Amino acid sequence: MIKCAIFDLDGTLVNTIDDLGNATDYVLEKYGKDKKWTISDYRMFVGNGAKKLIERAFEHTLSPDELENAYEMFKIKYQEILLDNAHIYDGVKEQLDILKQKGVKIAVVTNKPHLSAVKMIETLFGKGYFDLVTGAKDDMPRKPDPTTTKATLKALNCKANEAIFFGDSDVDVKTAKNAGIEAIACSWGYRSFESLLAQSPSAIIDEPKYISKLF
Repeated sequence: MIKCAIFDLDGTLVNTIDDLGNATDYVLEKYGKDKKWTISDYRMFVGNGAKKLIERAFEHTLSPDELENAYEMFKIKYQEILLDNAHIYDGVKEQLDILKQKGVKIAVVTNKPHLSAVKMIETLFGKGYFDLVTGAKDDMPRKPDPTTTKATLKALNCKANEAIFFGDSDVDVKTAKNAGIEAIACSWGYRSFESLLAQSPSAIIDEPKYISKLF
């Protein structure tokens, strides 16, 4: 019996790509770089955390100190515009409501910085809507490392075979597999169907309406 559903945030529950791109463009401009990336480019850059996003946007040309400074600049700017364009994908909230009505525990595990993740979730979904929200912290490894996912399972008193992990990227599929959880890839997010298929998830769903049908 499935008792727990774990969701990625960006590209799975919430469309955040415009604000992520705008914050990155801001940092590039401050460093005197051309803002040459498109939204399609940024869809491929995200997934491994904000620092990796910055590293990719600068084409791996920053020194370690420059990367840290650019990352800090990004975090400040992104926090300012966090909710400018972010919105829940159509149909997601209705599906989560169904899961809650069925008694399924719902959680978020994301590589977005923890405070930003909590602020976004509480603003868009309401405080206490999810049973647990876990974002990236400096003392914890990022996905696809399974540490935060396993900690979420423990906190929710849920075994790996009682959970499903939903995400829109190869990072999420790998995270689920590393944690021993069934991986459901969501193709409405930032990665293509083909790239998700290459990761061999348990299934790929192309609309949120299929979420509750798995429980």
